[in-house]
Amino acid sequence: MPPAIPVQAPIRPYRDFVTPVLHKRFTNAAFYTACLCWLISVWQGTWTHYLWSWFLLGPVGVRALLLFVSALIVFIGRVAQYHIGERNTEAGWETFTKYAFTGKTLMTVASYILSAFLFGEIYIWTQPETKKLSYTDQGKNYERLRLNERPMFLRYMFAVLALVQSGVHLWCDYDKIVFPAIKVKADQNAPATIPEPSPRQALVQKLSSLAQTAAIWSGAVSLVGALIYIIGFRYVIWPSYYSWARNVLMISLSKSRPLPNTLPPFAPLVGMFLVEGALLLFLWQCVNTTFDVFMLQPPLKNGNPITTDSKDPNGSLLKGLKAKKDTIKAVALWELAMITDSFPERRKSIYGELSRKNGTTLKQVVDICLSEVNLLITRLNVGLDPHYRPDDEAEKDKQLQTVSLVPQIAPDLQDAPIKGPGLPPTTTREKLVDVAGDFAKSLSSPQNGVKTREYLKKGTAEVQQHLQKGVDEVEARSSGLYSQFMASPLGHPFRRSLRRTVKVVVAGAPYSRLSILCNAITALTNLTVFSILEDEYGRMQDEVPQIIRVFTGALKKLDEYIAKLNVHWTDFDALAKSEAERKRVVEAEQVREALRAGLEKILRSFGEYLTGLKMSRLEIMGAKKVASNGPEMAHVR
Repeated sequence: MPPAIPVQAPIRPYRDFVTPVLHKRFTNAAFYTACLCWLISVWQGTWTHYLWSWFLLGPVGVRALLLFVSALIVFIGRVAQYHIGERNTEAGWETFTKYAFTGKTLMTVASYILSAFLFGEIYIWTQPETKKLSYTDQGKNYERLRLNERPMFLRYMFAVLALVQSGVHLWCDYDKIVFPAIKVKADQNAPATIPEPSPRQALVQKLSSLAQTAAIWSGAVSLVGALIYIIGFRYVIWPSYYSWARNVLMISLSKSRPLPNTLPPFAPLVGMFLVEGALLLFLWQCVNTTFDVFMLQPPLKNGNPITTDSKDPNGSLLKGLKAKKDTIKAVALWELAMITDSFPERRKSIYGELSRKNGTTLKQVVDICLSEVNLLITRLNVGLDPHYRPDDEAEKDKQLQTVSLVPQIAPDLQDAPIKGPGLPPTTTREKLVDVAGDFAKSLSSPQNGVKTREYLKKGTAEVQQHLQKGVDEVEARSSGLYSQFMASPLGHPFRRSLRRTVKVVVAGAPYSRLSILCNAITALTNLTVFSILEDEYGRMQDEVPQIIRVFTGALKKLDEYIAKLNVHWTDFDALAKSEAERKRVVEAEQVREALRAGLEKILRSFGEYLTGLKMSRLEIMGAKKVASNGPEMAHVR
């Protein structure tokens, strides 16, 4: 009886490994947020019974739970809307038109308003009667209930604070998660990088700066918001507030009640909001910071890559590398870069897996990483020539063109209507058209053309004077009003920034792929360099020439693109710098250094073997010239 063929277990999707890790991080972030809500609840409680204010099962615990719901609204919005990489657009107005009127923007504003409303209601309803924050205020000098303006002011201020925080959130793009890019080690035997502090330590280090920011913003909102309210906005919101209290809350009020001319004492109210607004801002800042800190933790589980627990770790990793969503792909490439850098046993397994469906594991990994570098080359080609089309598309268009088997012996038919002798005009409109045509023909006769040329010859100086006067007038207007507008803060969104353009071309759009690209370069470099000692089957040497050629081409294209860039006259930030600093963009420098360092290490490791790998001396010298960063590369053979 023949032996049974073992059935290979299905490869688990990469998401199955990422999702539990993310859930754990979300839970930890929510736990720290709940602890902060409890501390805020203790602060808001009465201090007459100090010991009871720390008891979780009492009013403090209920208030802490409600405050956690307020924070959870913002936290859920962050989970639903985060994206990998910064927003990349060529101008500020493009960012506004692209993202301002979207569902995500509306969700962000709504989440902050709802959170602020819940926080404010919790504070108002849990305050003692001495604070006079109830809906109505009945004294001895009047009979009917009178609507209290004090809680209306606080609710208005919390709404203003929510709008300000929403604007800061959208302006600074709090939803972005920027994964780090692992750099190529200068020394192959260098120790592992120093581990970053734990999330708890990172949060503790940022608490003081978050508290200062919250206090400053709360003071600014208190001052500006109260000023707008006093100037006249109170008259705008009073009718709606009065109608809400009378018709929805069913408070016994008269049908119409004008707003009192006298203002309530605002000093205590502003003081209340100054403290509570700072607490709410601090809560929001901690929610956003906690989310960022936990999301930026490396893709590790118990000190090992997250796919280690899989029955087929590299198969699951390949599924993540082939994912269509950049979120999953960015995590997978981050894990791959860490594996090739700090996990030798797992790195050796990539070299040794030869029997896989779509090719060896090494071949698939190399192709995926090279595709990211080739995508960079494509973007650079488009940046150099907007009408650039890849060679494969041009070849397809040539194949689709129709083949003319018979030579053309007559000119093409004209698309104009066929004209005959025509009938004499009958209607008034046709007669007017006929007269206008005759008049135009008379003006365009050869005799008139001769007269026009004679006039231009005689009056050339006068004509040029008039033209120059018009040009000077246009330049004066443009250099005056238009230039002043572009130089002002109002014109900032319409400027053509060199830095923005380079970021779009080099890092990609709509979101930056910088970490994806740099981690792919690092993974390729490490796999190539370590293959000399760890690749037992020698499969990597077949990929080395292609990697060198792609890296060299990418560096040449990047340098060519940067060299051909021109600083627009509206890019005042770049013009304020020196000539040597104008074209220096951090993202472009980071990509170039990753390519250069990777190419240099590969050339150093395979320098004496390159001629045997079917690379010409011209290619080798070209690669050395591109990767050279000093006289030390001259010794590479």
